[in-house]
Amino acid sequence: MDLSWWRDLVIVVWGLITAIAAICICVVAFLLYQKLAPLVEEANIVVGKVGDVVDYTKEEVISPVVQFASAAQGIVQGITLIADIFKKKEK
Repeated sequence: MDLSWWRDLVIVVWGLITAIAAICICVVAFLLYQKLAPLVEEANIVVGKVGDVVDYTKEEVISPVVQFASAAQGIVQGITLIADIFKKKEK
């Protein structure tokens, strides 16, 4: 048994260990995928529902608030414009 035989033995053993490790990793990944797939589907459903709630909130709450703020800002600008006109006449 010379050195090349030992080298070949190490290469073969290392290849077997690597193949077994790769198979184990694939099995663990597949089992993990099977366990997590329903969780991911439920998370997608929850995200869809949250999106619906956000859209509803945007339509029913934020839009009227923005309209009210715009109207209030327009009234303030109108009052400021009228006040500036009268101030210029006084000067």
